[in-house]
Amino acid sequence: RLTGQQQEINRLMQRKSAVDEENTRLKNEFSNLNQKFKDKSQELKDTEECAEKKEEQNRLVIKNLRRKIREISCADLLSDLEKLRKQEAQSKKEKSGNGARIE
Repeated sequence: RLTGQQQEINRLMQRKSAVDEENTRLKNEFSNLNQKFKDKSQELKDTEECAEKKEEQNRLVIKNLRRKIREISCADLLSDLEKLRKQEAQSKKEKSGNGARIE
């Protein structure tokens, strides 16, 4: 009877040892997965920060482009205005010359 109990104790100890090994393996696997999760979370955070920076850069580029377009448009309008003033002055000279010839 004692031998039977000893065998049962040995079997239970082997089973406990197997369960302990499985628990250790699962803890290691959980630890690895947890580290991967932390790494991916940090990667996602970094990616989001990078995307926000890019969006801000894009907004600044668009703002600068709009300002340059306005500056160019103003310069073009000023140039056109100057041309029109010269044409007007030329036209007045021609009218004055024509008026003097008519008199």
